[in-house]
Formats: sequence, C-alpha cells, structure tokens
Amino acid sequence: MAERPTPYLIIIGGGKVGYYLTKHLLESGYEVTLCEKNRERATALRAHLGAGAILVGDGDEMAFLATTGIERATVVAAVTGEDEDNLIACQLAKRTFHVPRTLARVNSPRNVRLFHQLGVDVAISATDVIMGVIETELSERGDVSEMPLDGGQACIVRVTVPEGAAAGRPAAAVPELAQERILLILRGGREVEPTDPLQVGDQVVLFTRRPAAAFTVGALEPAAPLAR
Repeated sequence: MAERPTPYLIIIGGGKVGYYLTKHLLESGYEVTLCEKNRERATALRAHLGAGAILVGDGDEMAFLATTGIERATVVAAVTGEDEDNLIACQLAKRTFHVPRTLARVNSPRNVRLFHQLGVDVAISATDVIMGVIETELSERGDVSEMPLDGGQACIVRVTVPEGAAAGRPAAAVPELAQERILLILRGGREVEPTDPLQVGDQVVLFTRRPAAAFTVGALEPAAPLAR
C-alpha cells in the first residue's frame, strides 16, 4: 500500500504567530514554506527554521504565490498583522490556485463574518478565542473573575469597570490595572484600544501573578485627575 504524501502547507507572514506555527509544523513532520516580505526578517527566520523553509516575497501577490509550489499545497494560512493582506492572500489561494483549505488570522473580530462571506474557510480571531476560553473557564466572583493557569503562579483576571472610580480614564491611569499586563479591553463584546477612556461595564482582561482578591472594585481609583 502506497504511503500518503506529506501534507504541504504555506504560511504567509513571518511574525511571532507565523514563526511559532511554522516551527511547530516542521517539528511535527509537515512540509512547510513560510513567506515573509521583509528581507531582514526572513534572514533572521532562516537562522532558526532553516533556509529551505523560508521564501522572501509578498503573500498577497499572485506572481509571488506562483513561485511557492502553491498548486500542491493542502492549506494556506495567512497570519500577518494586516486583515486586508490576509484576506487577499486567502482569496488568491482559493480562487486562483484552488487550494483546498484556507485559514486567516483576523485581527479585528468584526471582520470574521466578512472573511467567511468572502470564501475563507477558517477565520480565527485571537480576541474571540481568548474570550471563548474566559467565558467557559472563569469562575465568577462578582465584578472580578479569574482563571488560574498551570502551576497556580499566575492567572488571567477579568475586571468589570464599576460606576465612578476608573471610569473616564485610560487603563494606564489606574494603578491597579497599569501595573499588570493588559491582554484586551472589551466593550459590548468588541475590543477597544487600550488608550481609550474606560467606561462603566468595560471588561479589562489581564495577566497577573497577584490573586484575584487583590482586584477589589474599591481599589480601582484613578492615579490623577485628567486635565480639562
């Protein structure tokens, strides 16, 4: 019985997501090509992943994609930091080169539905994934929720901004929040910029090594009043 050929995958975008995805796939025995348009970044990637795994070029250009062996690819995954580039790359792969499966990183959650409507097979929003885990795993404790991580030395905490206190100020102006690593801020189910003034009901999701009990609602006092 003939052995099944090793799946060939093309990853577009050599940032942290593309690097770790390619590294994991190579270690798992897949044939992978990582496409990165920045030559200096590509050179750095070759030192870690091997020269044969990296091509320098723009993954949303048809002429470049034609040089990647895309006609035999099983999956094309576009994981750059630009939604427009990821969408174009996936559409080219699907419509021009007839790749069976396309996957796109979606940086703005509101674009997920659009990607699906335009033919991308799998559209992944990191915000949606994180919130899905949080909603499933967090144990509720009033306005503060927590999800312990492995080993119990750290956890992900979600703080709901209450009336008064921190409302009207960016998270960086609230000491209880600013000293932690803020993962995202949600308002009505949508991500907002970390520099935006907080509103009552906003959910601040952060990584911390302090217990959730430290994030009492009363502790969310502003560092200083905003200039008028």
